[in-house]
Amino acid sequence: MIEMIRIKEVASYGRTGIEINLGKINYIYGSNGTGKTTISEFLRNNSALKFPSCNIEWRQGSSDFDLFVYNRHFVSENFNVRNEIKGIFTLGKESTNILALIDDKKKEVEKYQGRIEKLDSNINGREEQLEILQTNFINQCWDLKQNYDRNFKDAFTGLRNNKERFMERCLNEAKSNNSELYTFEELTSRVESVFKGPQEKVSLIPKIQYNNSIEKQSIFQTKIIGKNDIDIAGLITELNISDWVQQGHEHMEDTNGICPFCQQELPISFKGKLDEYFDETYTKQIEDLISSIEKYETETMGLLEKYRFFKTDAIPYINREKIVSLFETVNSTYKENIQLLDRKRNEPSRSVELSSITSYIEQINSEIEQANLQISELNRVIDNIKEEKVKLIKDIWRFVVKENKSNYENYMSNFSKENKALEGMRGSKEEQKGYKKTLEEGVIELQNQLTSVLPSINEINSLLRSFDFTNFQLAESDEKANYKIVRENGEDANETLSEGEKTFITFLYFYQLINGSNEHDKVNTARIIVIDDPISSLDSNILFIVSNLIDSLKKKIRNNDSNFKQLILLTHNVYFHKEISFNKGHGNKKLNDETFWIIRKTDNTSYITQYEENPIKNSYELLWRELKENPNSITTPNIMRRILENYFKFFGNMNVDEIVESFPEDERFACSSLLSWVNDGSHHVNDDLYVDSNQELNKISFNVFRRIFINSKHDSHFNMMMGDIENDEESDIEEVKSGLQDSIDQVAASREYSS
Repeated sequence: MIEMIRIKEVASYGRTGIEINLGKINYIYGSNGTGKTTISEFLRNNSALKFPSCNIEWRQGSSDFDLFVYNRHFVSENFNVRNEIKGIFTLGKESTNILALIDDKKKEVEKYQGRIEKLDSNINGREEQLEILQTNFINQCWDLKQNYDRNFKDAFTGLRNNKERFMERCLNEAKSNNSELYTFEELTSRVESVFKGPQEKVSLIPKIQYNNSIEKQSIFQTKIIGKNDIDIAGLITELNISDWVQQGHEHMEDTNGICPFCQQELPISFKGKLDEYFDETYTKQIEDLISSIEKYETETMGLLEKYRFFKTDAIPYINREKIVSLFETVNSTYKENIQLLDRKRNEPSRSVELSSITSYIEQINSEIEQANLQISELNRVIDNIKEEKVKLIKDIWRFVVKENKSNYENYMSNFSKENKALEGMRGSKEEQKGYKKTLEEGVIELQNQLTSVLPSINEINSLLRSFDFTNFQLAESDEKANYKIVRENGEDANETLSEGEKTFITFLYFYQLINGSNEHDKVNTARIIVIDDPISSLDSNILFIVSNLIDSLKKKIRNNDSNFKQLILLTHNVYFHKEISFNKGHGNKKLNDETFWIIRKTDNTSYITQYEENPIKNSYELLWRELKENPNSITTPNIMRRILENYFKFFGNMNVDEIVESFPEDERFACSSLLSWVNDGSHHVNDDLYVDSNQELNKISFNVFRRIFINSKHDSHFNMMMGDIENDEESDIEEVKSGLQDSIDQVAASREYSS
């Protein structure tokens, strides 16, 4: 069985989400749009991809139950324009002997399952013993490591912070290390000579790579001036004021024909001439200049940053003082060049030539080359003692093996005994699983002799006839193990079914499916049933039939003698909820195996409330309860409409539209708007959609809703129903009903009416 369902971060369920603790029989009520279908669809298709933040918590030993879910998706998947419907295999009734043999084999399967579970328990016990043995041995090895770590830490490199790995090395060395045994003093003496010298090879220092072409970009020497064949070009060139004029040209856009320098009015054609002087070629050269400057800055600064470690790190065999000095020279040269480029940027007609840092880079690389010669020599020496280190490490571990001998022998002896027993149990478990599998295959083989789709066809057709649905029936399809819907004359009827007929036969199909399976080998598995609003488009007679079928299912679950283990029912229909939740002799009280829930939605977020007794009592009371407890719900339009229709039309024999006339002229528009809004808002199904309800509009319209009762002289009823509804003061309700009875009698005498 399912212990708990968690739904969050999907559809209208927020980050907090909801938790539903389930019993055997579970009733979940909620208006359309509150999120019921999200729950049933999660149970039908609980994939991590579609519902990543939702999960099902199973009771121990129940995770292999099959889930059967009826909702609108089940209808669309099983009834479409295809003529064939996937058949339901059920156990046949013609062979008592085979059924008895199946029961005997299933009992044998249960015996083997019991043996397997007992072996699992014993295996777990043995595995725990092995873990204890291993933990003790790990600690013994680690104590040994602690004793000799200061002297032999170089031999323990890579293992000094990991107990398990150190123990594994002890095991491996005990099995394979046959080196000559040396004393502790001999080993410590060798450690001084082998490990105290150079320990590791040193990496070569990378040379600096520098592209000196960025210093010699031609645009730096190019004098950038305007077009020469303009009549003002000669004057600008003669006075060498190109840069000055260009700066003024940039400010002319906002001066309205006034010179930005002398504040005198400029000739009409002067701006045009300047525009022509500073033409597209000039603009392109400026862009090239800016780009080249940025390239020089980026690459040179990148080089200085990349090789900054020469200043900060201790690099062996390098003349650090000289390297730092050369880098300082490179940096100062770079800064001088940047100043030149800034002047070039501000005065494009100027020609500049940058100082090169190439010679300094070459000097640095020369120092690096000298250091690398010494590093290469060091690495060559280290290679010569590598074999000595390897041998010393092996000899140290031979010493450790000798010190750890008694611990090792004791561990291996006990481990061998426990592991031998464990392997025997595992072998026995596999043997028992083999026997069990053979029996299960035998059960499936026997079931295949009995299972057929024909019993399901007969059962559904029998139910259809008993419900007086004689204009269509099921027949075996030409496609093996499938059904089709046919008329009495044998013609296909699938495409001509009404919505009510389609809903009804879909539920009958589902009811047969939960008693069988679409697969041969799953006709008798333990199963959980989820039913989400099965009464859409059904008339009251069929609703009563569906209620009785569900009541029969509840009895099977409570009797504990069937493969039905749990039932989850979701609905928005008050009458249907009362029918399926009714327990004779108990009234509204909750039985021990039941749970009752109501889903509501506020601010576009769904939440759920559990009740200690059946909360669905009277549909009219329930409407007021919802309005009081959840005034900002997306279902508020539907609630207001149904209250007004039930009270004024049904009980009071009043036309709601006429109430508008009772308002003062300046308030009629607000009242009329409310009636239009509730009528529109009550005819949309919003389940599983994100719907933005206007809370401010809810508040305004609620005030108009209250005024309707006041203006029609029914404010006492409004005040009573908006009082302490939770206490369900039945005497007040009865008083209201009695007071309205006269109006009901008058309506009944004057004309026929329907609720």
